[in-house]
Amino acid sequence: MKFDTLQQGITFYENYARISGFDTRLSLTKKRKSDGKILVNYCVCSKEGFRETPRLHAECKKKRSLTRMGCKAKLTLKLINDHDNYEIFSFHKGHTHALTTPNSAHHTKQSRNLTLAHKKYIMDDSHANIGDTKSYRLIKKQVGGYQNMTASVTDFKNFQRDIRKHINGKDAQMLIENFKRKQQMCSSFFKYEVDDKQHLIRIFWADAIGRKSYVSFGDVVSFNTTFSMNEYCIVFAPFTGVDNSKSCVTFAAVLLYREDTESFVWLFKAFRNAMSDCDPTCLITDQDPAMKIAIERVFDNSTTKYRLCIRHIMKKVPEKVGPTLAQNENFMSEFCNCVWSKHTEPREFDELWNSILQKYDLMNNTWLQHMF
Repeated sequence: MKFDTLQQGITFYENYARISGFDTRLSLTKKRKSDGKILVNYCVCSKEGFRETPRLHAECKKKRSLTRMGCKAKLTLKLINDHDNYEIFSFHKGHTHALTTPNSAHHTKQSRNLTLAHKKYIMDDSHANIGDTKSYRLIKKQVGGYQNMTASVTDFKNFQRDIRKHINGKDAQMLIENFKRKQQMCSSFFKYEVDDKQHLIRIFWADAIGRKSYVSFGDVVSFNTTFSMNEYCIVFAPFTGVDNSKSCVTFAAVLLYREDTESFVWLFKAFRNAMSDCDPTCLITDQDPAMKIAIERVFDNSTTKYRLCIRHIMKKVPEKVGPTLAQNENFMSEFCNCVWSKHTEPREFDELWNSILQKYDLMNNTWLQHMF
């Protein structure tokens, strides 16, 4: 048999191997010294030869199963003189191992392939922080079992590895380019800064929907910096409000590498510019000294009231009142009912608050006096 190109001959042997029930790999090649043209190419069975025995003092590596069994099956392709065509020079058919059965033939390397649906599924799962192994198990359940899978878990891992390798060192630039494309399609506000080493340290964005929602529901804004990304150690902080249906709406968001005063000042200025210099009536944040300084520098105290988030305050109550009261169910129940009640009037709250402090001997607690 003759082939127009070397790749056609290799593809022919791979198709033959897939039908027969074994895998192939490329072995040695002989090239012409003058121009590097391949003269002879060997296509062998994947179980051809034997693996070398590792040295005694070699570094300890992960154990690998023995897949080489000295199989002699081979196809040799040879260049035809004065042509670019190749012909089969020799062919050895016999194998020294059992071939795969028809039920398991789809697990061979020649038959396995990642479809576009698989790749899309892996990408979507990675956005939800689901690993490649778990993605494989989920797809296996959906298609009815391993016998219906056209790829292996190793293929899933390799695809995820290739994705990480592709974006390595370019992830920040890809993020910026993505926002620039979105900025061209809609009127969104986008701003970022890099340090002296050209590393992305903060990025802010507010799309058209968020800016429009701020016009209607931006009187009270909550700014939360408790969300942290494990891989990059960057804080994700959204600006959130509540609409007429008591549903949360996002006005803008930011990624911060450092939570210092300079970063917060830059962030709040970007937020004011995105919202046409319209300050909120009330800004709710956690108890961060650097953030408090930045708010006083950027926002007008006469128009914007700075308040602390009640959820962050309540998380500190067990620590501030001591272990004895923290384990007292009656105290925690009364304290939570006092703080979280939506129907208590200001005068009633003052009376209930003072009664709890007197009942549990907390009148001299400095932290509670500072909070209220």
